[in-house]
Amino acid sequence: MKLAMYEDKPTLVALQNNQFWGVPVDGYNSIDDILNDWQGFVSKVLIDVSDEKIINNDDSKALDPSQFELPVQHPRQIPAIGFNYLDHMKEMATAKPKAPNVFNKFVSSLAGPQNAIHLSSDTVDWETELVVVIGRGGRNISREDAEDAIAGYMVGQDLSDRQMQSIDGAGTQFDLSKSFKHYSPVGPYISTIADTDDIVSKQVVTKVNGEIVQQATIDQMIFDIQTLVSYISGVIDLYPGDLIFTGTPSGTGVGRDPQVFLKSGDVITSEIDGLGAISTKVN
Repeated sequence: MKLAMYEDKPTLVALQNNQFWGVPVDGYNSIDDILNDWQGFVSKVLIDVSDEKIINNDDSKALDPSQFELPVQHPRQIPAIGFNYLDHMKEMATAKPKAPNVFNKFVSSLAGPQNAIHLSSDTVDWETELVVVIGRGGRNISREDAEDAIAGYMVGQDLSDRQMQSIDGAGTQFDLSKSFKHYSPVGPYISTIADTDDIVSKQVVTKVNGEIVQQATIDQMIFDIQTLVSYISGVIDLYPGDLIFTGTPSGTGVGRDPQVFLKSGDVITSEIDGLGAISTKVN
């Protein structure tokens, strides 16, 4: 089962024969409200929902996927992980980390699944990532309990200004370089953890103007989802609605020879099996 914002309403979404169907969720004004009551929502609503029930509901209607809106509008935090795929570390000439490399994407950089940006420099790069959506949250979450803290998953783009990122040496300005306006698009909906089978087998794909530039399965991550949730929560509280960007595979523009960066008119499309696709147009 999927959760989307559609026509400014939280909506239960099901997919049948390439057609999305949706039913508005009663009693909540947004997905943010749902995440703040995640355990209650699971016990009161999700326990009795299936794709078949959504499709056959009298209030169900066909949805236009181009109209899906930003699913989580007000996360408190967006921790992100650098160097979490071995091949990406090699292309960035970086040593394998001993622990997850955590930085922060500022919440004002958040954007929806049909995104547009203005380039902050001539060295802006693409990165597609699995995004973990926190439900219950907490502090000092054990690796064994990590999945209980997760509401679901989304597709994300960690757009990066490489010039700023290395302004005083490699990796000296991670947070700001990845937090320009609309540099953190996510969506197109939340796929709940209960509805997502074998997440590690899912394939992450990035296309720039239709050409595949990144392609890898999530099981290639150095630090898996459970480890990331446990490690981050060992330092900070994770709140309902927080978004964790889990790292990107190889194939970024900065790792090419010669290097390639985004230019006006480019379209970046990011897709993860079963989680949908999002796109960003460069104006």
